[in-house]
Amino acid sequence: MNKKIILLTLLLTIATTAAVVLYLENYKKSIDHREYVQVVVAKQTIPNRSRITRDMLELVTKDKAYVHPNSTGDIKSIVGTIATTRIARGDEVLKDYIAGPGDIEKGLAFVVPDNMRAITVPVNEVSALNYMIRPGDMVDVIVTLSLQEEQPDGSTKTYDQSNYVLQKVFVLATNSNLGYDNGFVQQEGSASGKNTVTLAVYPEHALPLALACDYGTIRLLLRSPADERETSVKPFLLEHFIRKDDSR
Repeated sequence: MNKKIILLTLLLTIATTAAVVLYLENYKKSIDHREYVQVVVAKQTIPNRSRITRDMLELVTKDKAYVHPNSTGDIKSIVGTIATTRIARGDEVLKDYIAGPGDIEKGLAFVVPDNMRAITVPVNEVSALNYMIRPGDMVDVIVTLSLQEEQPDGSTKTYDQSNYVLQKVFVLATNSNLGYDNGFVQQEGSASGKNTVTLAVYPEHALPLALACDYGTIRLLLRSPADERETSVKPFLLEHFIRKDDSR
């Protein structure tokens, strides 16, 4: 009989303890005033300088008090951007860790359009229109070359020629300035004291432009933002300035 009483007492004690614990847990939940938010984190380690895809990301729920202010809950705003640092698995994907197209604060590489290349050309006060060209402008590039042509009698004829190299070229930077409001820093220029303009060109256009810079004198022609037309202009020779009078 005593054993039954002891067993019954033990069972009642366990049941009472469980009820108290359950009550306390429910009470704690009822007074939990913490705010929870969804945050984008790396589902896998994301290498530096890689394009972020949807399968690299996931949403997790966190206490808002422990969420970084530069985090986001919008996965779509992250997909397609470039990681500017290594993001470990489980880390919040902060806005400081990514760069999108045209994000000049992250450097020149993130301003270069897809399928294009950045190339820098030397300029001076004349070829850069008194340094009034700014990042974001569109320009044409012309070159003046001194060419030599062997004649039938064995002599060599030298003639100067100006020609269009490229049209509708986007200006990425002037010296080291990427922002439109900056323009040229005329007092300093580059480290060598020379001024430069960096252009966005297609790979097949980089070769003739490089050749023009190395063997000729280039000039930039500033275009109106509203002018989308390309023009067809024949090469111009120095001898075209000379009027020949056949009557003499």
